[in-house]
Amino acid sequence: MIIETGGGPVGGGTSPSGAGFSNVNATRYSGSTNGRRQQSALQAPDLVVQAGDRLRYKIYPELDVQLEYVATYAAVDLFFTDGTTLSELGAVDQYGIPLDAAGQGAAKILYANQWNDVQVDLTLAVGRTVDRVFLSVDAPGTGTEFQGWIDDLEIGPAPTRLDGSDLAAYVDTRRGTNASHDFSRGNTLPITAWPNGFNFLTPVTDASTHRWPYEYHRANNADNRPELQGLSFSHQPSPWMGDRDQLSIMPVAAAEPLGDPAERAAAFSHDDEIARPDLYSVRLANGILAELAPTDHGAIFRFGFPADADGRHLVFDTIDEHGAFSYDGTALTGWVENGSEFGRTRMYCYGVFSVEPTGFGPTVGGRSNARAATFPTVEEVTLRIATSFIGVDQARHNLELELDGRSFDDIQQAANQAWNERLAVIRPDDATEPQLRTVYGNLYRLNLYPNSHFENAGSHDEPDHRYASPVTAPEGMATDLETNAVVKPGKLYVNSGFWDTYRTAWPAYAFLYPELTAELVDGFVQQYRDGGWIARWSSPGYADCMTGTSSDVAFADAYLRGVPLPDPLATYDAGLRNATVAPPETEVGRKGVTTGFFTGYVSTDTEESVSWALEAYLNDFGLATMAERLADDPSVPGDRRAQLREEASYLRRRSLNYVLLFDPEINFFQGRRPDGRFAKTPDEFDPCEWGGDFTETDGWNFAFHVAHDGRGLANLYGGPSGLEAKLDEFFATPELAVKKGTYSIVIHEMLEAQAVRMGQFGFSNQPAHHIAYMYNYAGTPHKTQAIVREVLQRLFVGEQIGQGYPGDEDNGEMSAWYLFSALGIYPLRVGAPEYAIGSPLFSRVEVTPLGGSPIVITAENHEHPYVQDVLVDGKQLPTASIADADLRAARRIHFTLGPDPSDWATLDTPPSLTADDAVATPLVDLIPRTPEDPLFDDDSSTEVRFDTSTPTIHWTLPAPATATIYTLTNGEPDGGDPTSWRLEGSLDGTTWTVLDERTNQSFTWRHQTRPFTIPTPAENQHYRLSITAATSDVALSEIELLS
Repeated sequence: MIIETGGGPVGGGTSPSGAGFSNVNATRYSGSTNGRRQQSALQAPDLVVQAGDRLRYKIYPELDVQLEYVATYAAVDLFFTDGTTLSELGAVDQYGIPLDAAGQGAAKILYANQWNDVQVDLTLAVGRTVDRVFLSVDAPGTGTEFQGWIDDLEIGPAPTRLDGSDLAAYVDTRRGTNASHDFSRGNTLPITAWPNGFNFLTPVTDASTHRWPYEYHRANNADNRPELQGLSFSHQPSPWMGDRDQLSIMPVAAAEPLGDPAERAAAFSHDDEIARPDLYSVRLANGILAELAPTDHGAIFRFGFPADADGRHLVFDTIDEHGAFSYDGTALTGWVENGSEFGRTRMYCYGVFSVEPTGFGPTVGGRSNARAATFPTVEEVTLRIATSFIGVDQARHNLELELDGRSFDDIQQAANQAWNERLAVIRPDDATEPQLRTVYGNLYRLNLYPNSHFENAGSHDEPDHRYASPVTAPEGMATDLETNAVVKPGKLYVNSGFWDTYRTAWPAYAFLYPELTAELVDGFVQQYRDGGWIARWSSPGYADCMTGTSSDVAFADAYLRGVPLPDPLATYDAGLRNATVAPPETEVGRKGVTTGFFTGYVSTDTEESVSWALEAYLNDFGLATMAERLADDPSVPGDRRAQLREEASYLRRRSLNYVLLFDPEINFFQGRRPDGRFAKTPDEFDPCEWGGDFTETDGWNFAFHVAHDGRGLANLYGGPSGLEAKLDEFFATPELAVKKGTYSIVIHEMLEAQAVRMGQFGFSNQPAHHIAYMYNYAGTPHKTQAIVREVLQRLFVGEQIGQGYPGDEDNGEMSAWYLFSALGIYPLRVGAPEYAIGSPLFSRVEVTPLGGSPIVITAENHEHPYVQDVLVDGKQLPTASIADADLRAARRIHFTLGPDPSDWATLDTPPSLTADDAVATPLVDLIPRTPEDPLFDDDSSTEVRFDTSTPTIHWTLPAPATATIYTLTNGEPDGGDPTSWRLEGSLDGTTWTVLDERTNQSFTWRHQTRPFTIPTPAENQHYRLSITAATSDVALSEIELLS
């Protein structure tokens, strides 16, 4: 093995090329496997290990072409003068993995083509003298070349362990920032903010972008140091959606107020940052100390300038030319309007300085609208500044409410208290430091989103909440002082990508913060009240992004879990519109449903058709369950309860239409063409190929996308043993990241899925997050337990060097996966008030939902993954599922774990829509598709206009059949809707029987498909619909008879 110093890895997805992690030059190790352990000396320090010492180093194993991950079988070890080595003493790293090279490699704890942080407690070696530090490589096999890099090797005192009195101290907001568009370890920003706050505050290393404004070290300078270009107000929900309304403030110590972001940039070390939810602080290399603490709508900034500074300036800037700043001798005012345009409106600011500027004007260089405040020779300048989407006067009012008369410490402490209240809902007793950092880092991420979009126009005692609507068309032009957005009363929330967040984040809100969740949900329902729809990806308004209207099932799930929604009917109606109306624009609603509502699936005419369809079935399931619960609520009007029961029956049956996309010839779900044929033949279909009919993944990762009907899914694969075999094959088939399919490049999700090294399990992205729990439906819950434990142990690592996640941490979703799984529960069937059982991580953890009673979860033998038994308040739990009501009522849930699988929960199937071994029966339209007849062409974009308000419509089936449901779909806005009618059936076309009769009906929206239950179904071949009253001459676009 060769050891040499110089340069660093090249082409990494998150790191600077040709440099070490922190140093300009790293140490390279390279060689070829020979079946034996190889060792080479690195240092000869001759030091005695003291109590509290640790070994720490960074390692970058390069991925070999054979994909054997040989370079990950490497570890830095210590040889002591008494002849022992650190690894021989049984040392483990910070995650409990054996330090020896073979152990590190076998555990798959090190990411290839990434820097990894390895820390080892040296308590076992206290008093021993280190003779030399050496690198060991111990990989299986022979003849495979390997190469990797070592940097930042140190032996010395470890930081003092936190005492747990301040939970916010466990949170490093830089977690997830050591990422890029090429490879994600979170793709987050180091956000300091109020929980669910109006603004974010973040340092930026690129003050000219709205995508990745803070790069942990990929964009480092020639000295391998990051450079600060500003402290910015931000509203970024995701780099893929982009930031908006960024306003940056940069302290400059040069003689002139430099405006160009690159020229004013100042280097810093991450060691000199404090990145917490309630505080950001950085000591720059030029001697400036920059600090900030948040309020909901503003912040306080404190800048300390060195005594020998050539100048003292604060530069106010935006990412482009869209903004303006002025100073009237009393206050700074201004506006910015930049970044992503999905409902974006102008943001205003109002700020006051602690020291009167000696000058205010254009910067030297930079953008033409950048301005600088110059100060006399003082040590410190404080800026209090608030923002508003309504106008400058409201920004001033926000400052008065939140910042006036309060010191920096007062403001930080208030934020600290707010965060500690949110973080205290989970208290593990015996967690390691990395586990505590992960638990509280994940709770922090969960509580950053969604974000308030409203402001208080009143007082603390008598608030008057208003918001500038991002989902209503602006009126007129915005001015320097006031928005052109429509300002409305109430509370509105934004920033949630529901395709991501419905899976775990929203169930986590409902479980941990039920009262808050009620406000959050209603804040999104406000989008429906204003604009007619809830955004699929609120950023802040409507964006044509991602598949599925997943707020449907997310909010239904919250209601079913007992969240006290202020307006449950409006919440349901917002989802019902998605489920029954073809939207007029692509930014809202479901795609492919002008035909998909009637064929039962979204055809390949719509991109990502399988994803659209399978997500729709999940959403229909949640809405059906919510409708059933609402129908039993005596406070709901009686006629509406009857309608809810009909909608529930229809939507529940429709949620079983997943069987229409299952191709038994290939044993996978795949797209269907408009004519009903499957898109690909068995020879053409490759489940490892990405894109096409699948969103951000391949056919394998959508092979289990029927979480609401696990037993029904098992039946498609031949029963529980067939599902087990399918899952086994899934976890055994490697992701090679080469079959890009319809993507023009190998997208980052492919590389991240490969890096997971768990077969096709693309855990780095949301579609895979539930899959391990599907083993519970295969009668093999021990496989769920083993896989979940492996993910918890080795994929949420690197939290102290800006990593911490195996992929994008989208609005708290990946964080919530960890939190649930660490507790031993998981919301597998979103839309059903229950949890799947996994394997708890801690021996004891107390969960106290905000405003609720504590639940204690204990685990005997928690070092092992396999569940032997579960007791809920002393009563045995026989299935791998627990009802939400039983969980909330429980005071103690006790797990007995062991080193080997048991037969616990192998006999009873968890709850599912399907209750037997039969394949689910989808809804079938008995009326053959007739392309030339708009009423029966399975297309709501066509319609028939009658010249009367009382037409009678006849049709005949090919053979007698029994219908149980029929649907009517109304037409364009200028057409009349039927309000009363009679449906009749006949076997011979002569003798007619009334099947259903309706009066005083209405259609809430245009092109709405309304279902009606036939009270006494009977076999008929001939049918007629006699409309007896309508709003005007009738227009209908579709009629169905369903069985």
